[in-house]
Amino acid sequence: MLLRELIADSRQRIVELSRKCGMTRQSVYNRIRKLRERGVEFTVNLNPRELGLELRAYILITADPNIRFRRETDRIIRQFEEVSQIHYILGRFDIIVEALVKNIDELRSLLRRIQELPAVKKTETLLVYETTKLNGKDPLLRVLW
Repeated sequence: MLLRELIADSRQRIVELSRKCGMTRQSVYNRIRKLRERGVEFTVNLNPRELGLELRAYILITADPNIRFRRETDRIIRQFEEVSQIHYILGRFDIIVEALVKNIDELRSLLRRIQELPAVKKTETLLVYETTKLNGKDPLLRVLW
């Protein structure tokens, strides 16, 4: 119950959370502290477009199977500030990278840097023109019911 409430709105006051969850304020406080100790982050959700990040792109990467090259490539891509997600996938491609950029020039620059990496054999870029749902909370709430 507490997790559901925090996922819905993590800015709720401890008094409110204790009332809604039927717990004491101290119990709520202790559980939140334990969640933080376990690495749970409480953050805000921002609309990237409102901050000037107009383009969302998914870069599909075919990578060299050499594990040393892959690790080095992963280490470097993690440092690119335009990159919001990196996933290793099964199928025709090995890696999918989500990038949020201001414009096509920033995307082009990022693509060049990725394509120059030792493990990158090939890339294919998918540009998002419209997003109708972007909500990471729904799957979490579904399993917490």
